[in-house]
Amino acid sequence: MPARRVVLLGAGGAGSAVAHGLLSLGAEELLVCDIDPDRAHGLTTSLRERHGPDRAATVQREELGDELRRADGLINATPAGMRANPAPPLEPDLLHERLWVAEVVYRPLETELLTHARQLGCRTLDGGGMAVFQAALSFELFTGRRPDRERMLRHFATLAEDDTTALAAEREGR
Repeated sequence: MPARRVVLLGAGGAGSAVAHGLLSLGAEELLVCDIDPDRAHGLTTSLRERHGPDRAATVQREELGDELRRADGLINATPAGMRANPAPPLEPDLLHERLWVAEVVYRPLETELLTHARQLGCRTLDGGGMAVFQAALSFELFTGRRPDRERMLRHFATLAEDDTTALAAEREGR
């Protein structure tokens, strides 16, 4: 999956972790957008200091359309799309079929953003793996024991499926 140019929505804790991880793993250029321009600028400054001056830039919301047309990937690291705030983090018509789209949101696993991206033919990644692997690492750090990550993923998928079923029933008024 190409990662020459990636747009990141969200410069908070999750966005910061994702940003450093992406650049450490070889993404060439990361474009950071946040509703708080100062926070986006702060993360961009930190990324440039650690990973090189040409590898990160701040993007304004009104520039997203142009930047996404030239991007390989999009990551949502904002609360937009979560059950309490289900609206997508951007206008779905800004997506295109050449993008891969990833979510940090894990409740629900199937967000509006991912649904629309899949309809376009984008490769997608939900936030379930982020939740499970973060929990697994925490468990290992606290206990010194390595958990069965595959089992955790299966269990999480079952819980997420139950959550999706309950949400659908809630919407239907059952």
